[in-house]
Amino acid sequence: MGLDKANIFKLEDEEFVKYKNDPFLDCFESTKDFAKALKNDIDTKETPHSLLLSADYGMGKTFFSTRFTQYLRNNKYDVIYFSVWENDYMQEPFLAFAKVILNYIHNKFTTKKYIANAARLFEITEKLAESITFSTGLGFNISAEKLINAFKADTDPIVEFRKQLTSFINKIPKKKLIIIVDELDRCRPDYAMKTLECIKHFFEIEGLFVILPTNKEALNDCIKSLYGIDNRNRNCRENYFQKFFNDERILKSPTESDYLYIVNQYLTNKRLTEALTKGLLSESENIYNSIVLLRNWFAVYSFNACLTIRELKDYSIELTRICNNFYEPIRVQWLTCIMAFKKAKKDYNFKYPLPREHCFYKEHFTSSHRENGKDSIVSLTTFFNNIRQLKEPDYYLYNSDNQRLQSAPYCNFYNKYSQIESNQQNYKGINNYFSNLKRDLISVKTYYHDCNEVLNILKAIEDAFNEQKNIIDKYQQQYGSDDNDDYRETTYQNIINNPETFYSITVS
Repeated sequence: MGLDKANIFKLEDEEFVKYKNDPFLDCFESTKDFAKALKNDIDTKETPHSLLLSADYGMGKTFFSTRFTQYLRNNKYDVIYFSVWENDYMQEPFLAFAKVILNYIHNKFTTKKYIANAARLFEITEKLAESITFSTGLGFNISAEKLINAFKADTDPIVEFRKQLTSFINKIPKKKLIIIVDELDRCRPDYAMKTLECIKHFFEIEGLFVILPTNKEALNDCIKSLYGIDNRNRNCRENYFQKFFNDERILKSPTESDYLYIVNQYLTNKRLTEALTKGLLSESENIYNSIVLLRNWFAVYSFNACLTIRELKDYSIELTRICNNFYEPIRVQWLTCIMAFKKAKKDYNFKYPLPREHCFYKEHFTSSHRENGKDSIVSLTTFFNNIRQLKEPDYYLYNSDNQRLQSAPYCNFYNKYSQIESNQQNYKGINNYFSNLKRDLISVKTYYHDCNEVLNILKAIEDAFNEQKNIIDKYQQQYGSDDNDDYRETTYQNIINNPETFYSITVS
């Protein structure tokens, strides 16, 4: 069995031992804090108590619930984790509940103190299970014959069941039994509502604390489909919820830091060994294919793309596989951005991962449409503007010996390098531009070597040139950009959407 952190009870023995003592070992601090607050609810709330733990699909309800179960057990609570979805093959929820409760009692409480009570509870549960049947609709029905027999009996089996379970709970150390009913929102609507009815009628007893982690909107849909209460009748829905729940807590959405924490658990050096060995990733933090950047940027883009925790884990594993099978040094920000916005429904949020000050900033990008591809050289424009703002020297210039000099060399230089040309909108054009500028700058400086007025202006141009070239070089190193960006961008998209692309790419 492989690692499955979604459910602590599905871990391998060795892994389970690791997380048993510290169930929130690999969780972010907000999760631990939430667990402490929820335990405080259990300690302070009067029973019977039913609490709705609300969260969207994929936001870690089962992950939290199973680890919270172990957390409570470590703090000497009697707690039962119950996946109702795994038991909805049973005709009636009561049988599923009775099974997990009786199994828990049978496995844990074998001393004389509990034996008699447990035996009576087993006996009355058996009788109750025999008498209860379900109608084709919702709710519980007791057959006429069984009902008559129940009236003839000394005790009502339902009353006796509640009494015996209460008696048992009063004997356990904390006098509280916690049942976590998970995955209710995955059940078919009729079974989900029958489960709630079952909890209400049979398990609303002193000492019992029931937690139901579920997607509230999914329950809304159940109510809508079964009772015709639509979204406009919000008060009706809320009133119906109040019938089953005493309280509600919302499982907090993770922060950007939380995303990074999870990413760090999956994008480890050990799992990316092949990519590091082949030089596809670097351990240096100052280069475009840095493993540090891989983690940081994937966390940022995943957070912006609103990936669920489940998607984040799945995409992290997929990203690991892609990195290890790549064929050239990885443009980390490109790859992580496209991966995070992989789903078509989220493409509208996609922003190409280059800052606006980058010389090849791409204003708009989606999987189906791109506008203004290499539309501007923003940083170069700033440089050109700096040149234009410099004062042109007067026509008559004089050197230190008061000899008149020609201004034509400077004017020609100025006019040549203060214009943006289309062939400069790529790295090759930029490099040629700066190479020629540097060459001609030396020539002009030589001509005006003893004219301070011109030399001061040329010094300002040279400083601006060096600063701008450093910016471009920095971004090129950071992003790994070159004049094959368009091709690479398409290739990355294809690799993520079609993994078989790996096998059709010829390494150049």
